[in-house]
Amino acid sequence: MELRIKDFIKDEKDCSGSFAEAVFSMEDGDALLLEGGTYHFYPDDAYRKECYISNNDSGEKAIAIPVLNKKNITIDGGGAELIFHGRIVPILCEASENITLKNVSIDYATPFYAQAKILSAGPQGILLQFDGEEFNCRVQLGNLCFYSPRDGWEKETERTLALEFDEAGHPSPYSKVYFAYSGEAKDHGFLSTLYQTVKPEQRGENLIFMRGNVGARHCVGNYLVMTYGGRECPGILITDSKDVFLENIRLYHTAAMGIIAQKTENISLKGIRAEPRAGSGRLLSTGADATHFVNCRGKISLERCKFVQMMDDAANIHGIYHLYTEKHSDGSLKLNVGHPQQRGIQTYRKGDRVAVIDGEKNETRAVGTVLEAQLICPTEIRLKLDCEVPSPSTNWITENLSTAPEAHFLDCESGHNRPRGFLISTAGKVLVEKCKFYNMSSGIQLSGEAKGWYESGRVTNVEIRDRDFYNSAYAGGVAIKCKPSLWCTDTVFNQKITIENNVFTQSTRRICAMESCEDVIFRNNTFHLAPDFPRHPMNGEDGTTFENCTNLIKEAVLT
Repeated sequence: MELRIKDFIKDEKDCSGSFAEAVFSMEDGDALLLEGGTYHFYPDDAYRKECYISNNDSGEKAIAIPVLNKKNITIDGGGAELIFHGRIVPILCEASENITLKNVSIDYATPFYAQAKILSAGPQGILLQFDGEEFNCRVQLGNLCFYSPRDGWEKETERTLALEFDEAGHPSPYSKVYFAYSGEAKDHGFLSTLYQTVKPEQRGENLIFMRGNVGARHCVGNYLVMTYGGRECPGILITDSKDVFLENIRLYHTAAMGIIAQKTENISLKGIRAEPRAGSGRLLSTGADATHFVNCRGKISLERCKFVQMMDDAANIHGIYHLYTEKHSDGSLKLNVGHPQQRGIQTYRKGDRVAVIDGEKNETRAVGTVLEAQLICPTEIRLKLDCEVPSPSTNWITENLSTAPEAHFLDCESGHNRPRGFLISTAGKVLVEKCKFYNMSSGIQLSGEAKGWYESGRVTNVEIRDRDFYNSAYAGGVAIKCKPSLWCTDTVFNQKITIENNVFTQSTRRICAMESCEDVIFRNNTFHLAPDFPRHPMNGEDGTTFENCTNLIKEAVLT
C-alpha cells in the first residue's frame, strides 16, 4: 500500500509529529511517499527514546522519523529536503528488516559547528570574525558560547575541535587539528596531545580573539572551523536491524556522524553524498565520520558514494573490544567498556563465537560459544561461554568473532577532510576498488585498536586495487597505513593484504607503511610526481616501508 505524507501533515511548520504518525501507521510492504517538497522538524513534539550509540553520545534523543519494528517498508523522498532545527536525530531505524530509504536530503537550519574568518594570526593568538547570520559566538564566563537566534538555542563550551579551511572547503595542509580548550588544566587521556589552552576575549559583536599559542600555522583570510556540539545527533542511526538499503541520500550537514550502523546485518549504501550544500557558504558536511559501522554482520556495501569536508573519517568499520576484568564463581565473565562511548552496547548473542585475549601479549587464551549474555548496566556485561576461561590478568579483552562483516567499496570518493578515508578493522573479506582518495591523512588505514577507542578487528583478507590516491595524505603521512594500536607491538596482527594496480600521485613518495602483517602482496603500483602539491618527507627509500611483515611479495613501484 502506498501512503502519502501530505495526508498526515497537520503542521507544516513542524512535521515531527506528522512523520512519526505516518511511519507508525505503516504495515509490512507499505511505501511512504514524500513526493518532494521541503519539510521542517523541531525537537519539541518529536518522538523520544533513550539511545545507546557506539562512538557517539548516548542519552534520550528527539527523533524526527522513527522506524521501529518494521518489515519490508520503503520511504521514498522523491527529492524531498528535510530541514532540522535544534538537537534532533533525523532518522532512526531500529529492530527492523528489509528497510529502504531513498531520494532525500538532510540538512540543519543552523549547523552545529561554527566557522569564523581569520582576521589576524600570530604567536599570541588569532582574531576571529563570525558572520552573525549562520554563525554566532560570544565569550561567556571565560568560555566560547555558540548560539542560534533563528532556533533559540545556545551552547557554552570549554572545548571545541578546530581545523583551518580555505574558502573552497579544503583543510589547510599546513595547519593541524586541535582542541581549543579554555578550561582548567587536567589529563585528557589519550587525546591529551591535541589539547591547546586558549583564553577567549571579546573584541566586538561576533569578534573574538583566541589568546594562546596553539602550535598551529594559521593563514589570514582562511576560516577556522569548530565543532562543539559533541556527538549527540547523528543523521541516520541504524541499530539491531537487518537488510537496510540507503540510496541517493545527500547529507548536507549532520551534527555528529552522518550514518552510524551498529549490530546490524547487511547494509547497502548507494549514491550517498556527504557534502555541504552548493552555494550555502558552509565549509563542513558531517561533524564526525560520514559513515560508521560497529559490530555489524553479513555484508556492508558502499557504491558510488562521495564523502567530502567532514571533521572525521569517510568510513569506519570495526567491532568493540570489551575489558575482561573478573571471573565469577559460576565461570561467567565480567566485561566492562573500554571507552565511555561504548556504554550500553550489548554486542553478544547466544551462539556467537568469542575470543578471550591477553592484550599484553596479543595471545588468544580461549575461544568459546556464547551460552548467555546479559547487559547488567550500561558499563558492564556478564558473559557465559561453553569453554573454560582462565582468570584475567592486566589488559585482558574479549572480541566477538561473529561480528566481522564483509565489505565492498566500489567507485567511491572521499577527501578534504580530517583525518582519513576508510578505516577498516574487520576479519571479513574486504574489496576496495575504483575509488579516489584525497584525504589529509591516510586514504586507507587498516588497524585494530586494543587501547584508546578499543575498536576490535584484525583484517584477514583485504584487496585494494584499481584506485587513485590523488594527493592522498596531503598533510603528511602515507596513502595506505597499516599500524595496529596494541599493548604488544612485536607480534603479527593483520593478515593477507593485497595492494595492486593503484596509482599514487603525490609531491613525494609516501605510498604505504605496513607493520605487523602476514602475507602481504604489493605489485603493479604506479607513482606520479606532482611537485606543486604540499611537500612532506619521503617514506622510506621508495615510498614504502614494511616492518615486522612476513611472507612479503613486493615489486618495485612503477613510474
